[in-house]
Amino acid sequence: MTITPAMQQFYDLKEQVPDSLLFFRMWDFYELFWEDAHIAHRVLGISVTTRNKNAENPVPLAWIPYHAKAKYLPQLINAGYKVAIAEQVSDPKLKWLVKREIVRIVTPSTLELEWEEYSNVDNSNILLSITESNNWFGISYLDINSNNWYTWEFKQFDDLKTQLYKISPKEVILDKSLFWNTEIKDVLEKKYWLNIYYYENNKNTKQVLCNHFWVKNLIWFWIEDKQNSIDSAVLLLSYLSNNQKTDLKFLQKISYMSFDSFMNLDESTIYSLDLLYNLSTKSSTLWTLVWILNKTKTSAGNRLIREQIIKPLQSVDEINNRNSFVEEFYNNKMLLEAVREQLSYVADIDSILNRIALNRTNPRDLLNLKRSLQSVLEVFKLIDSKGTKKLKDIIKI
Repeated sequence: MTITPAMQQFYDLKEQVPDSLLFFRMWDFYELFWEDAHIAHRVLGISVTTRNKNAENPVPLAWIPYHAKAKYLPQLINAGYKVAIAEQVSDPKLKWLVKREIVRIVTPSTLELEWEEYSNVDNSNILLSITESNNWFGISYLDINSNNWYTWEFKQFDDLKTQLYKISPKEVILDKSLFWNTEIKDVLEKKYWLNIYYYENNKNTKQVLCNHFWVKNLIWFWIEDKQNSIDSAVLLLSYLSNNQKTDLKFLQKISYMSFDSFMNLDESTIYSLDLLYNLSTKSSTLWTLVWILNKTKTSAGNRLIREQIIKPLQSVDEINNRNSFVEEFYNNKMLLEAVREQLSYVADIDSILNRIALNRTNPRDLLNLKRSLQSVLEVFKLIDSKGTKKLKDIIKI
């Protein structure tokens, strides 16, 4: 069978991403070939035709207009597929073959980085990685909404299972050495229905992480002597960097997770108390505690209150500080309403900044960022002019 130069490009790129569907940009369309075309047909309902239909083995082909990516991409991602996007990176008006490259791979946890329309205000977009060495597990997770990045170590996998429901990851990265670990796979796939992907870790993980943060050691992050934590963090970083085709320098810190500050709520307790899910209504929103308490005006506030509900504080001092903050607004209803009005104009700033860092922003993002920052300044002005000294001290004005 004669292979055209364009199809040879496709085969070369597809070889780089065998576990992903490939959106192959051809002029004003994204084309999918072979099994990718049949998957697109099943998930999207689009037609499958053939390229070179008179050939002995015609190539199955499906396509979507490039401007319809915002419609079709989420459907494929939500169906459990990764999508590699191959764009034209040279001038298509030139006479020779247009150069194409995979510019990024879109996964469940990174879908929101594409456009603001994909923002999920009800849940965090969390990517979780797991490694294992010397019978210790290294765990790392990144909330792509807020760039909060954590890592810690467990002696037994059962200890992680108690935290999985609270973390609620969108996808899980396992080191390839765990491919045959059926216990982990059964918990992640059968109980939590999570997307699992495998990735091979770097060998000198500590140096990789030091280079990323531009430091000589990891003492500042409290993980200098925690090799399993380092391994899991680098597995996550490498996987995400490879998919996004960037060094992710905007991820500037990582924290070692300590559960000592929070009350330990296991999964059965969270279920029984209807904190995030109501067993009677079978709803993740209606008549749950978060549904009753969540009157927030921003995406960041929404995520924060959900986290605080499943991580109750144990420190009396921290509880009193939080109550003092709430009390100040409770006693000043006019200030409360004025602040809430300004917060209603605040977009998801963290997500916008991420898209800016990835050079994936648009004019509306910049306008929303401008309006959000103006509203934040107004909030501080309101508190400075109408708030008590105690409130100003709490927020350090």
